Parts: sequence; C-alpha cells; structure tokens
Amino acid sequence: MAHPVVPGTGRPRLRPWWWLAPSIAIVLALCAVLLPQDRQEPTRAAPAVTPLPAATAGEICSTGDNRYPSQAVDSGRYLINPNEWNATGGLCISSTDGGPGFRVTRSGISPASLTDPDRGPGAYPHISTQLQPGTGPLPIAVNNLRYATSSWRTTQVDDGVYNASYDVWYSNSRTSCSFTESAELMIWLRGNGKTPFGQQAGELRAGGASYRVYQAPKKSSHTLITYEMATSATSVTDLDLRAFTRDAVQRGYVPAGSYLCAVQAGFEIWAGGAGLSSDSFSFQAAAGQPSGAITSAVPGRCLDSRMTDDPALLGAGTCDGSPAQTWTMGDDGSIGQSGRCVEDPDIGFPVLTGCTSRPDQRWRVTPAGQLANQDTGRCIENPGASTGGATQVRMRPCDGRTAQEWHPPA
Repeated sequence: MAHPVVPGTGRPRLRPWWWLAPSIAIVLALCAVLLPQDRQEPTRAAPAVTPLPAATAGEICSTGDNRYPSQAVDSGRYLINPNEWNATGGLCISSTDGGPGFRVTRSGISPASLTDPDRGPGAYPHISTQLQPGTGPLPIAVNNLRYATSSWRTTQVDDGVYNASYDVWYSNSRTSCSFTESAELMIWLRGNGKTPFGQQAGELRAGGASYRVYQAPKKSSHTLITYEMATSATSVTDLDLRAFTRDAVQRGYVPAGSYLCAVQAGFEIWAGGAGLSSDSFSFQAAAGQPSGAITSAVPGRCLDSRMTDDPALLGAGTCDGSPAQTWTMGDDGSIGQSGRCVEDPDIGFPVLTGCTSRPDQRWRVTPAGQLANQDTGRCIENPGASTGGATQVRMRPCDGRTAQEWHPPA
C-alpha cells in the first residue's frame, strides 16, 4: 500500500503515524463486535463417585486393585465374577451356598460411574464355564460340535438399566480364550431399558422361541452378534446353543474353524442391578456332528441316497435305519454322507456330490422345519410315497406344505 502524502512542491513528505490512530481504533472496535468469538465452556467437574464399603462376609466385590475377582462354585465346575470392567462405582455379588448361582447384593453402577459410556455397560456379573482349556468340556471345534445346551433360571428386577444375557465366546486358538480377539455371541432373555447394539437383521427361531438378530459392524477380529428374545423370559431350559452357533457361522460372525471356548450367563448393568439373581445354571457339550436319519413329515419316509438309476440322486424312502439314510449335519450348513454333500445345482432336484464350500451346499432349517438352500432359497420337497423304493425328491419354492417339512437328527 502507498503511503499517504501531503500535496505540495518538492519531495513528498510522509505523514506521522498517529494520523491513522482514529481509523485503527474504529477498525479494531468493529472487529471485536463482528468477528466470531471462540466461546469457552466453563470447566465441569466430573461427578464424584463414592465407592462401596468393603465386602462383607460371603460377598465378592470388585475393587480398584481387582476388578475381576472370581470364585469357583458347584464343586469347581463353574466360576462367578462381578466383572466391573467399565465402571468405578463398585459391584458385589454373593454365591448361593456354593451352588451354580449368584446374587447381586450391592451395586454402585450408574451413568456417573461409567468409565466410557460409549463402550457399553459398567459391569457383567456372571457365572461362567471354566476358562482354563481342558478343565471342562470346552474348547470344542465349531465344525465338530455335536451339541451344546444350557439351562438358566433367573430372578429379575424392574428398576435399573440392564439385560439378562448369555455371552458365548469363540476363539481361533484351542489353547486360549481371549475376549478381546474372540468372536462374541450374545443371547438376551430380557433388555430392561436397553436394546442390542447393531443393525437388526431378521429373526431366528430356536427351541420354540423367536429371537431378533442384531449384527454389529465388523471392525476387527472381535465380532459381535446378538439374539434378543422377542418375548422376554426369566428362564430357559435346554437352550440349544448349537443352533445359534450354526446361524452365526452362516452369517459370517463366527469363524467355522474357531473353537467354542466359554459360555457365560449374567447381567450387563448400566445402572442399579441390586437384587438380580442367577438362581441356577447348567451347561453340557460334546464333540462330534449330529448324525442320523432326516425324517419327512410324510409318515414313515426318510431322506435316502439309494436311487436305482443314479447314485447322485436323492429320494424319500421307507425309514429303515440303513447307512443310506444316515446323514451328518455340519455347523457350516452342510448335509453330508460318506464324504459327499447335498447340493442344489439349480436343475429342479438336489444331488449328492463332492463337498465344497459353495453356498449351494449350505442349508438352513426354517422355523417351519423346511430344508432351505442358502444359494437358491428353494426347499427340498417329498413328492409322496411310492409302491416301490425311494421316490426322488425335488426342489420347490418354499411354501410351508407338509411335503417340505423334515426333521434332522438332534
């Protein structure tokens, strides 16, 4: 910018700097009024959290030095733990005379005590299978899980924010059960003030009950899928954990090559929780695939691999317990026999051929008992009885008719 000058003869003479002082003052005043200001919010002190008094006789309490104290119960078969992993208010539980249960006696869990509200609940007091490999039936390879069932009875309260839930873990290693890396499957019996994390993705029917499925975003090796009971319950009997495992494998949330390494049952607590009780708990599991006859709802007929004109064809024959009517149900959704698997090649009927990992060899049992192919969406149908041997089965759009109902081996 050129300096201002005074008119006259000779060399221009600069005006003194103070000539601009009034203008500068006006500009500064306007800037102070018109320019946006960075407003500083007053500093807010974190709410004070008063820790719970020390544990009394018979209580197990989390402390600042030990957030995860555990105690063996039921002759060492299970562990109970207050597990205050995301809060500082304190939580105490007591065992039920050394039996397979516990009760939340005191809780300091509240929104103010949560360490990170975005990470989830403040605590998960629970009963668990033993976590040391080889001290119980676990671990068992998912692709060799014959059965896994659990019964659980609870006492629930109306106040507080919590859920009553199973937490089932699947590790990629037979020798460890790392909760930060393993796949996680939750089964909610009740959500009191909370809903599962993730996007709802259909339903699963298991053991006569319906469950809403919630799939969390996959951001790391640790995945989470949740099944919430459509109708809340306080107990379950012989809950088929294999059915949930199989569904989670098919949805890509549990690796088919992983190991079922821990089963826990308890209460995720965001606030309150005193009075919640796990009154009884049991878990059973065994290795080996379910194997046996696949019976039709048409009386006396079973899925049969003996078709006289073609060994690749399948039929519905008179049930006789023969090897040709013995099928193995894989957790990956396969239906196999003697190293071959049932496939829907989209030609109008299923065939028995070499096992692959393709979706056309993956099947699911629908709530109506149909065997639906994951690739084509069609169901295996029994056309009816014949006077001779097996009658060839066919693939048809799923419509719920009796001819499409089958009962796989348990």
